Amino acid sequence: MRLNLRANDGTSRTFDLDTATLPVVVGRDADLAQVAVVDGQISRVHCRLLKAGEEWVVEDLSSRNGTFINGTRITRAAFRPGDRLRVGGCQITLEDESLGPDPLIGARIAGFAIEEPLGRGRYGAVYRGTQVALHRPVAIKVLAPEYARDPERVQAFLTEARRAGALNHPNLVQVHDVISAGSNYFLVMELMSGSVGDLLEQDGPLNEEGVRKVLADISAALAFAEANRLVHRDVKPDNILFGEDGTYKLADLGIAAPIADDGVAHQERIFGSPHYVAPEQARGGVIDGRADLYALGATGFHLLTGRPPFEGPTREVIQAHLGKAPPDVRDLAPETSQGMAQLIAKLLRKNPQERPRSAVDVGTLLERLAEGKPLVRPMIRRRFRRRR
Repeated sequence: MRLNLRANDGTSRTFDLDTATLPVVVGRDADLAQVAVVDGQISRVHCRLLKAGEEWVVEDLSSRNGTFINGTRITRAAFRPGDRLRVGGCQITLEDESLGPDPLIGARIAGFAIEEPLGRGRYGAVYRGTQVALHRPVAIKVLAPEYARDPERVQAFLTEARRAGALNHPNLVQVHDVISAGSNYFLVMELMSGSVGDLLEQDGPLNEEGVRKVLADISAALAFAEANRLVHRDVKPDNILFGEDGTYKLADLGIAAPIADDGVAHQERIFGSPHYVAPEQARGGVIDGRADLYALGATGFHLLTGRPPFEGPTREVIQAHLGKAPPDVRDLAPETSQGMAQLIAKLLRKNPQERPRSAVDVGTLLERLAEGKPLVRPMIRRRFRRRR
């Protein structure tokens, strides 16, 4: 097992974990850290790697700028091959040499050639590929082996993929095909340039104009979902992708929950990412499109400030979403306009009734901000002439 380190200047090196004394400390100080990285954004002792049973774990050591796995700031988290660990401007990946080369690289399945890995998520890996007959570049998502062996998970994957493939909108990542081959299950999608989560990792917070553009595009995608009676349930920076033309698109609409005739989505299980999940969704109750608006607000907060509204262990983060007021965006990003700060605060209201009614309304509010108008129209005071 070894670490692959890539610095922000493009240089790279490896560190052999099999011969290392555990825990392995990563930091700027060569006297205190086995893995020393020269980077002003990294603390003297930044984080450490250790074994918990057969699993590798990363612990943040109260670093100044935080430790991130797959774009999410962590205190302690599992670290697996394919995950992206970021400390300062350095990206670290874990490579298990005993696994040998990836058998999917170079494979051709149902007219699609798999070329190189792009990333890994909770439910599987994503590869760059080509639809051979059309010479069209695509992204190919492969269901992780542990889920591919679960018939219920496989059926859910296929159902979600087909549902996503039936939807078409300029701000949704288009699904082209779903394939089963042997013990593998593949989702073939439109190839995008990267994710907003990647932008946060590489460049830090976005400027307000950039954030407004992201929120406007994703509001349009959520309005389309609402019109099709769907709740996405996992709006977050890693699920917002962008193309070469600068358009932002929402991915993974296949995991959306349908809205029933009573006007709400009934959750069979609690779903969503802890840093962005709406309180009513975290409780496991019924939800509607306003749960997505809360997640959109948490995403906007993260894009403006460089951190999600609440940080810490998952349990503490969930409890904060349930009952703690989020910080004012301007306390962390003072250059944020009053209107944008008001919109983020409104989206992050605990009570769904106090949020905007729909994604269409959010889009309208964003248009007002773009035009330099106040978020709320001023009250007009009428003057009455006193009768004599």
